[in-house]
Formats: sequence, C-alpha cells, structure tokens
Amino acid sequence: MNTAELRLLGLAQAQHGVLSRHQALGEGLSASAIDRRLAAGEWVRVFQGVYRLAGVQITWEQRVMAGCLAAGPDAVASHRSAATLFGMPGVPRWVEVMVPRPQQVRVGGVIAHRTRLLAADDVGRLRGIPATTADRTLVDLARVYPAARVGPMLDYALARRLVTRAALEARVTGRRHDDVLRELLDERPATARPMGSEFEACLFQALRDAGLSLPIPQYRVLMDDGSEIFLDFAYPDVKLAIEADSYLWHASLADWQRDRARNNELIALGWSILPITWDLVTRSPVEAARQVRSARESRLAVIL
Repeated sequence: MNTAELRLLGLAQAQHGVLSRHQALGEGLSASAIDRRLAAGEWVRVFQGVYRLAGVQITWEQRVMAGCLAAGPDAVASHRSAATLFGMPGVPRWVEVMVPRPQQVRVGGVIAHRTRLLAADDVGRLRGIPATTADRTLVDLARVYPAARVGPMLDYALARRLVTRAALEARVTGRRHDDVLRELLDERPATARPMGSEFEACLFQALRDAGLSLPIPQYRVLMDDGSEIFLDFAYPDVKLAIEADSYLWHASLADWQRDRARNNELIALGWSILPITWDLVTRSPVEAARQVRSARESRLAVIL
C-alpha cells in the first residue's frame, strides 16, 4: 500500500468509513484507479461521487457524512440530520444538509438547503461530522415545523444546556419566519438560571398541557442565614415548591441528607414541598399535573 492509499485510508477512518472522489483525486489517485476499486468491490458507491470502504460497518452517521461530502466542501449536516445528531426527540433520520448560496446541490437521497449566510459560529462538529450548531438547528427547524413539534426539541436543548435562551433570543429577528420560535420562547419564562434537567423541561410541558398557571422555574429563596437556594419550580404566591424527586439527583446518602435538611428549613419558612418523580412525569404527565393542581388548590385554601 503506497503513501497516498495510506492517507486515504486514514481519511476514510476519520469520516465514518467514507471518502469522496474529489478527495481521492486530490491524494493522487487516478480516475481509472478509482474505477478499478469500484469494479473490484473494494469501494462501494453511497452517493454520486462518494464511496464507502468495503467491510466497514454501515451506519446512519456514515450516510450523513457521505451526504455532506456529496454536497460539496462547504456542506454541513442541518435541520433534521443535525437535530438527530444532537439527540433531539421526534426527528426523522433524514440525510439533510445545508450549503451557502449560490452553490447548487442535486444528489439523489440528499435533502439540500441553500442559505445566504452560514457563519463560522453556526457550524461545529458532531461525532466527527460538520453540522449546524444547536441554536442554528432550532432556528432552521422552527421554519419548517409547527410549534408543537419544535417545543420538545427546544426543551431538550435547554435542559441539556445545548443552547441558551439569550442565544436564541438574539436570533429572533421579528420576521414572519421566526414566529414559531418567538412563540415558544414567549411560553417559557426567562429565568436567572437555565432549567437544570430534562426532568424539569418535561414537567413544565405537562403543566402547560394541563392548562395550569405556570410556576416559576429555578425560583430563588433567601434563607434566614443569608444563603440562597433555587427551587426547581415554585408558586411563590402560595409558597408551594415542586421538586424533582429521583435517585439521579440523590446519588449519595450525603446528597439525600442535605436535601432533607434544606426542605426542613423551607417548611419552617412556611413553604409546602411537593416531590414529583421522574417516572410519574414521563409515564403519566396528566397525573403529575393533577397532583400539582391539587397541591396548589390546597395551599390556596390554607392562605384564604
């Protein structure tokens, strides 16, 4: 195996087992040498001008990488492909890319979008694949999907700190094609701290679906000793705290004891605490919302 072939092998290994005809020619391989490898079954055509090394595992990430190579040197995974790479929920596994204008892409099996602006800050790498950033991905999806589809993706990205509210706010231009994202941001109150887990995002969605008045996430409480704590969700008007109750958040006895002591201090200050488990909020969000409604009504009755 000569030096050029070794370089191509290393390149393919870094690209999920695929390489482009353009890359092979750039490393000094002739067109006839490429054709011989295809005829011998050493390389397998994935898309026009993009090949997979025979014997490597076939994966969805490989097809996305191949789609980017087929679309040209400036192509990046975008929209549903980028969302799937981030792990966002409810997204089909399409091979979808974005290229800057005036570039044209016509590759069978690849959905291509053209954009006037694809800034360097809009692009990163996910699993070794060039892809739009999480905030750019959400902006793009909000222009092709209704709010009901994008909402869970937004909550997922916020919960995992893939995006910040400030970054998304900066992208809402006021133009009509940003209405969905603006609507979703308006439904989610701005807080001093981002929601700390997917648990919180799921519970917030359950309360919204039930038509309940929304509590304040990450509510700051000043303790008697001058320290401060943040409640997952709170209705401060009735001093009701809603707390995630899961082994994930109490990974040790010390964590559990610390939370119990904190809760005792809150109760001494007149707060009522409603623990909600992860299983309940994910498997029966209607029941989780019912418990919150009942607890809030009970606190209202006490205050009145």
